[in-house]
Amino acid sequence: MRNAPVIRVLLAGAATLAMTATAQAQQTPPSEAPPAPIEATPTEGAATTAGTAQDDAGQLGDIIVTAQKRATGIQDTPIAMRAFDGDQLIKSGVGDLNGLTRLAPDLNLTTETLFTRISIRGVGSQDVSETADGALTINIDGEYINRPVALNAALFDLERVEILRGPQGTLYGRNSTAGALNVIAAKPLLGDVSGFATVGYGNYDSKTAQAAVNLPLGDKVAVRIAGLHSDHDGYTNNAPGGKGDTGNSDALRASIYAEPFDRLKLYLAGEYVDVNQSAPSQFGVQVSATSPGLVTLPSGAIVPSQFKPTFDRDSYPLADVGFFRTKQYAVRGRADLDLDFATLSYIGGYRDVNVSSRQPLNGYVPAVFTYYNNRIDSDTQSHEIRLAGGKEGAFIWQAGGFYYKESQDIARGLFLPQAGANGSFLNFFYRPYVDSTSKAAFGQATYWVLPDTLSLTGGIRYTDDQKRARYDNYGFQFNSGPTPPADGSAGAVTTFPRQDSSKVTWNAGVDFKAARDNLLYAKVSTGYKGGGFDNVGDYAPETLTAYEIGSKNRFADRTVEFNVSAFYYKYTNQQVQVLLDTSVGARTLNAGKSRIWGIETDSTFVLSDRDRAHLTFNYLDAKFTDFPGAVSGLNGTFPIDLTGNTPPQAPKVTIAVGYDHTFPIGDGKLVASGFSRFKSQYFLTPFNWEAERQQAYTQTDLSLEYSAPGDRFSIQGFVRNLENERPLGYGFFTGGGINVYNFSFGAPRTYGAQATIKF
Repeated sequence: MRNAPVIRVLLAGAATLAMTATAQAQQTPPSEAPPAPIEATPTEGAATTAGTAQDDAGQLGDIIVTAQKRATGIQDTPIAMRAFDGDQLIKSGVGDLNGLTRLAPDLNLTTETLFTRISIRGVGSQDVSETADGALTINIDGEYINRPVALNAALFDLERVEILRGPQGTLYGRNSTAGALNVIAAKPLLGDVSGFATVGYGNYDSKTAQAAVNLPLGDKVAVRIAGLHSDHDGYTNNAPGGKGDTGNSDALRASIYAEPFDRLKLYLAGEYVDVNQSAPSQFGVQVSATSPGLVTLPSGAIVPSQFKPTFDRDSYPLADVGFFRTKQYAVRGRADLDLDFATLSYIGGYRDVNVSSRQPLNGYVPAVFTYYNNRIDSDTQSHEIRLAGGKEGAFIWQAGGFYYKESQDIARGLFLPQAGANGSFLNFFYRPYVDSTSKAAFGQATYWVLPDTLSLTGGIRYTDDQKRARYDNYGFQFNSGPTPPADGSAGAVTTFPRQDSSKVTWNAGVDFKAARDNLLYAKVSTGYKGGGFDNVGDYAPETLTAYEIGSKNRFADRTVEFNVSAFYYKYTNQQVQVLLDTSVGARTLNAGKSRIWGIETDSTFVLSDRDRAHLTFNYLDAKFTDFPGAVSGLNGTFPIDLTGNTPPQAPKVTIAVGYDHTFPIGDGKLVASGFSRFKSQYFLTPFNWEAERQQAYTQTDLSLEYSAPGDRFSIQGFVRNLENERPLGYGFFTGGGINVYNFSFGAPRTYGAQATIKF
């Protein structure tokens, strides 16, 4: 981590600059009406205010979102979604995607080995192989993020985060069967000297620092520099191997915004992320012919479907905790040109991701199976050109094209120290190239049959995906030691797999705004996720058709908010990954059909000028209705029928309750907050075995925050996950002679304090 000290110095410098600039800002006020940031164009984006906050009249405030790639109020947007502004993210300690689950209880996110799996409404990214794509479209300022390891990027200095539920197959297109997650970084502001600095400390020797400063360069240019450092000791005692589940991240972003002339807006940002920590800790249990809970299936497979081990989630011995290191470099930008009749926009980004790791897999002493020489490097670029015009409330339209390219270079092997005097590789895989390209053209329009009241929306997108690779697969390397065979040496089985797929996705909807604060909507939308291949063969794309009705409302002089949606999904060829044979690695199977339906409600209540409450209730019913699969048992690989099982990460009931009370203290205030979320039981794999069942649980966050007059300074004490509940993040049985059950767990209770200064 040679660059980490540099980032920490820059953070300290940014904090010092923030203090200095405060005095300057007091002497030189910003212009009365600084130009809006680049997102506040006629077609997209604007600065937000806290959607759950109260305005000066004690009413619920508004939040402006860009879920439709144009600026709309969240209550006027016919999409089931959540949005959080930068202040909410800082106060909740959100520094990465895992932290978002504290704010969005219906976002199901787990990390297993090195990869992040995300699920919404029972639709998720269960395949994390090199040719698989995520089911949730994730982008940072329009830069498309595809690799599960790249999702470990830090989240800092954000304007807001938007989480869209349901397929977004027209405007976001590629692989959006689950929805979309839009991360919007804070942009430089013209004519404005501003910034903030936040520092925090907590248990597990947790240290966090985040700072940003915004400086104008004349009247037409502004720059913003922001940085983050976060580290903590291991959450798990894995002696003699050491502390597992440590954290250590540094990140830096520099951005520039310019309006060289009235019709043109330009934005460019460069970002660096450095993560250096232990590999995700795994607890393992050896399964044998005498283990309890074994079941013999009609096919003859002997599987531990009723096996239920007991374990201490905070402490278990490992010989080695491994390591996980990633460095990411990203450049992204945007240009908007006003053509009078429409706005022409370009949004693009490039990201270089370098990953190295050593991942112990058996989960107990002595070290047995370990991913050695585990390297996953990727270069990605995405480009979108969009033309948008029309008049809100009458007729609006947008059309454009999208291009995405990804190149990966991968090497990894499964090492067994006990095989031979020096240890042996059970397998070793080289992927000198895994190339993917995706091209799309799209268009969408909304026509108001009754001005500002009744509208019809239709959209269509054509996507063409191509994937090519070279696979060099080395089998058992007896007594090789931890040095793998050189790529290109004798003994490899080389193949050149490829997969092409294309799809037309569309949406159609009707919206009725009965009054200023009452919206009814109904829509049909489709989603598509491209196919791919593994060591054995290719697998088909997955497709989803979603039917949804919903309503967004505010009542009682905008002091009560009630939103509800109901949906039904027809899901075909859902991609599910399983490990059947260590000689070929993971396999991806297509579940024939799935059926998913549910009801979601969100309510917010302004009970008084000092009291606010929030309630979320979600009900989800998800089933595989046709899934002939395969299973690796203690005695080999056999077919298995998974029809009737529940998809992974699909809790039937999710409930969240929040309450805030404000105590005036002079001209300042003290805010006491509580937020608790409940999830009913769910499974981590499509097999639905007992050991992979996460029982129902609750997690509660509490905080007490004092804000000085004008909110220029605040200090907060917090406890997160009061119950100290560490839910299963991963649970999987590897048979075929290895016969090990592995598990990983979520974060434990954390507590601490943080202080923020703004100017």
